[in-house]
Amino acid sequence: MAGVIISKIITILILPPGGPILITLLGLILLRRFRKIGVILIVFALLIFTSSSLPVVSKAIRPGFNESTAATSAEMAAAEAIVVLGAGLYVNAPEYGEDTLSGSALERVRYGAYLHRRTGKPLLVTGGRPENTKLSEAEAMRRTLEQEFGVPVQWSEERSLNTRDNANYSFLTLQAEEINKIILVTHASHMPRAVAEFERAGFDVTPAPTKIRAAPSFSYFDLLPSAAAMNSTARNLHEWLGRAWHHISD
Repeated sequence: MAGVIISKIITILILPPGGPILITLLGLILLRRFRKIGVILIVFALLIFTSSSLPVVSKAIRPGFNESTAATSAEMAAAEAIVVLGAGLYVNAPEYGEDTLSGSALERVRYGAYLHRRTGKPLLVTGGRPENTKLSEAEAMRRTLEQEFGVPVQWSEERSLNTRDNANYSFLTLQAEEINKIILVTHASHMPRAVAEFERAGFDVTPAPTKIRAAPSFSYFDLLPSAAAMNSTARNLHEWLGRAWHHISD
């Protein structure tokens, strides 16, 4: 859990808006004694802040996924189970009276339910309590699949705190069932890193991404800053950082 907290703090300090704000504060501190350096840092932070809020930048750095590597019907038929990765919780949702799935997690769960109906393969959901919530991500996913989609969940892995944990703990769970070939469900932008981690754990992976985005198109509005674009930029950079960490720690 300490590693998750440290990782989250580092991410907040590096990615926008935290990163530019931190650089600005440093520039202001240095401004009095080292005016030139202070001004350079403030201008640099302003450039980062502005560029990260532009849709054209957010689209340009969006992690891609090659659609040709997505699962075929034959590959799905050869798989033995479907693994759906967690993507966060909507904590203490007042309308539900408990923790429930975030929008991103719901997208993955919906596709996992669709694939289960299409293939008949059993489902494993994976996700622990990275934010020390009452429910684990896996438990919230299981409840949603069974109660709202009417789809049974065969296995629920509740210890993982990140993608590598998802892979390793899922492998331990399915190894006991002598299952090695899986259909992996996550977002397209996350899929390359997820596939690498699950193959590293020992799985034979058939990727089944959801939210596959078409090639970005250009609009003049893409040159206007927006809060949504900054949020998207931060998510995209987070994924790139995750991929970099995977290669460094491999």
